[in-house]
Amino acid sequence: MGERIAVFGAGYAGLVTGAGFADLGHQVVVRDVVPDKVDALRAGRVPFHEPGLEEVIARVGGRLRFTLDSQEAVEGARFVFVCVGTPATYSGDADLSAVWTVLDELRNLADGAVVVMKSTVPVGTGDKVRAALDARGLTHIGYVSNPEFLAEGSAVKDFLEPDRIVIGSFQEADGDAVERLHEGLEAPIVRTDVPSAEMVKLAANAYLGTRISFINEIANVCELVGADVEKVAWGMGLDSRIGTRYLQAGIGFGGSCLVGEETVLVRDGRAIRLATLEDLFESTGDGNDIEILTWRPDGDGAEFLPVALLTRRHYEGDVIDVKTKMGRRVTCTADHPLITRKGRRLADEITTDDWLPLAQGRARTSPARPRRMNVIRAFESIVAPHSVIVRPAAGELAAIGAREIGDAVAHLSPSRSEERAASILRNGTLRLDEAAELDIEIEDATFATARAASAPATIDADAGFWRIVGLYLAEGHAPVDPRNGHRRLQWCFHPTQEQDLVHEVVAFWASYGVEASVYRAPTTTIVRVSSRIVAEWWVNDLGLGRNCYEQRLPDSIWDESNHHKLAVLTGAWLGDGSWSFVNGGPSIVFEYGTVSRELADGMLRLLGDVGIVARLKIGRTAKSTTDTYWLVISGADQVERVLTFAPEEQRSAIVESLARQTKRIAPTGYIRDCNAAWLRVSEVKRRPFSGFVYSLEVPPTHSFATTGGLIVSNCFPKDISFLKLLAGNSGYHFQLLNSVIEVNELQKRRVVSKLQKHLGSLRGKTIALLGLAFKANTDDMREAPSIVLASRLLAEGADVRTWDPVADASSILRGVTFADTVLEAVRDADAAVVVTGWDELRDLPRAEIRDAMRVPLIVDGRNVVDPEAAKSAGFTYEGIGRASTSPLAGLPETDEPVIAEHSPEA
Repeated sequence: MGERIAVFGAGYAGLVTGAGFADLGHQVVVRDVVPDKVDALRAGRVPFHEPGLEEVIARVGGRLRFTLDSQEAVEGARFVFVCVGTPATYSGDADLSAVWTVLDELRNLADGAVVVMKSTVPVGTGDKVRAALDARGLTHIGYVSNPEFLAEGSAVKDFLEPDRIVIGSFQEADGDAVERLHEGLEAPIVRTDVPSAEMVKLAANAYLGTRISFINEIANVCELVGADVEKVAWGMGLDSRIGTRYLQAGIGFGGSCLVGEETVLVRDGRAIRLATLEDLFESTGDGNDIEILTWRPDGDGAEFLPVALLTRRHYEGDVIDVKTKMGRRVTCTADHPLITRKGRRLADEITTDDWLPLAQGRARTSPARPRRMNVIRAFESIVAPHSVIVRPAAGELAAIGAREIGDAVAHLSPSRSEERAASILRNGTLRLDEAAELDIEIEDATFATARAASAPATIDADAGFWRIVGLYLAEGHAPVDPRNGHRRLQWCFHPTQEQDLVHEVVAFWASYGVEASVYRAPTTTIVRVSSRIVAEWWVNDLGLGRNCYEQRLPDSIWDESNHHKLAVLTGAWLGDGSWSFVNGGPSIVFEYGTVSRELADGMLRLLGDVGIVARLKIGRTAKSTTDTYWLVISGADQVERVLTFAPEEQRSAIVESLARQTKRIAPTGYIRDCNAAWLRVSEVKRRPFSGFVYSLEVPPTHSFATTGGLIVSNCFPKDISFLKLLAGNSGYHFQLLNSVIEVNELQKRRVVSKLQKHLGSLRGKTIALLGLAFKANTDDMREAPSIVLASRLLAEGADVRTWDPVADASSILRGVTFADTVLEAVRDADAAVVVTGWDELRDLPRAEIRDAMRVPLIVDGRNVVDPEAAKSAGFTYEGIGRASTSPLAGLPETDEPVIAEHSPEA
């Protein structure tokens, strides 16, 4: 049943802590003093915005209860967690009144009960609490400091997947009891004395604040000298002594470290491709303007999200190879965190008891009609337009008429235009340059040259097309004829047993007027497409491999429907896959082998998109000099879903065999849970490495799908507080920390100066503040920069409009106008200030926004807007440490800083 736990405080820390422990199987009662909040929680409504929290509360059911009565909360409780607020007083000290109130209400606790301090408190608080408990006659009650490290917007994940658990106690037995309470969470346990535990929290937050304030100061200097702070931060972060974490002006960031051969699925605009981290870095640099396939535990499945940062650094040291029972593996630095079923753990702490997530179910809907593949683009690289013969759709030339044809081609054949027009009408063909003069619709035309077989202008990418592609992946290659240097496409089949596939390939190309010849030999039947135009398009444009070692999935398949993905997989399996009985039946497995690592990686991911988990085996066949990658599909349910992978005449035997199972056999090595499959770790090996390692940051999920669809973590955002109180009260002048805090506060206020330099006096001006919460994915307004900005702007005589998708600041901000949409907020505004980095603001520089504003000025406090896009759209743009961009004459340049983003206490 677990332990009985009382939690005092239903704020971010208290509610997440209570729900988290209930999710671990404990019985939890959360007590709060606000009736409306308790009523809402009893009704299943979370009174603030925190992704995933409502789902956890619904999942734990009766293990989590809520009350206004302190005695009901502590009745029978073994542990009492103090999660109340400790805000700063006017003197700057922490207000501990709520903590003392909780202690006053701790009556009738059983012997051996433990008070656990989660609230952020000054160092030395534990000693005072211990003395207060003793003074109340509660010497039998233990005390433990267990600071929280929850970042709003990812607090649920931070509790269930912590990077460390800090436990400070006066008595070892009390610390042991709290440590056992966390069983089920995989994280390092830091056992300390009470003051050290209190200091860990304050020191960690202070260090992060130092880095953020430092890079904001660098941003200010960059604006003065014309440098780009993002490039500066990147260059700094590649120094292994510095690192990249929390060096982005305005927001914090971090990253994982993986070797360059790990792959990711990338979306660049509307195109999707599979790329290694090394190739991605070489082609994109810092990763701006691309999206990566990522995953969130509470989402519908894998999804694409923008990359905040892509970096690399040279690394010499050990890397960890983590392999799963399903053959998927990842190689990363030893200190890289991985996502497990029990929480995040560092790579060198992973054991064979851990399970890693695998991306599943990136659903797509079928388009109204198949997309048309443009074959014409391949002509330009190999044939001049006057050498290409075009046969338009029937009747199109006759509808134009001889006179118009003659006039159009006159300058191409001045002396024989009438004769040429008659020839065009008689033969129904013309040259490509003549077709261009007549502006003939050539989408349904066929093409040929004097030395090349005919080819269609376009090909419909329907299921039939994707089956042919799949057959090529298995049986095809594109050799160059040594006699003329022309490339040809070939499919090679069994000499007698695959005639249906031979006919399918021939019939497909015949339907587009492309000649496909069949050649029979003792060991194979070859289907050859002689059109070098088709061959060049097939290899260079569609992107298929020239031989079995280079085979890869075409990039265009990634955005196709699941129906088409299954079609290409079916073609591949029919061409070179197999199925067999397991130990004579009744279980069945499907297998497919390839010597192309890229093809195996792609097919594993494609199977995941349609909900199939395949096992990967790597080995070498007899006399082979290269590895073969074997994909294995097992389990009765999965086999039934891929019956089309077997020849039609053999499917009934598979169905009959599965029907003989007395118990449905499930595959081993993985389990399904919600929107992912979880793979059991089978091996963890450490080895030396020298070379580049790569870091990716993809907020807000802080994860991405790497090779084969295996999901890994990148960074851990943290909240931030202060250490200044302790230093001052202890008689120490913490000069560095004082400067850090000063920089942070000035960053907020100096935005006003930035506006004044563009607009002059702000009296009577309308300023739109976009985003109110202190950071995205939360509705928390505590210490939010918007409060300072709104107050300063109102004091300058400006009219302030505000917008935020979730935060309700009506009880905090007075004298401002609240808008329901961004467009409403910026209408007739003289400037728009990006205060919170919501994703909705990335496309702010749109025509409708510009036209709605009186002055199209964007002050980007989070660097979420593309400066060039803003300039192109007609905006004046000011970012963080970026050069100003302005299409408006006469506007002065600015050298002012931007807003720092600091997390308040949970």
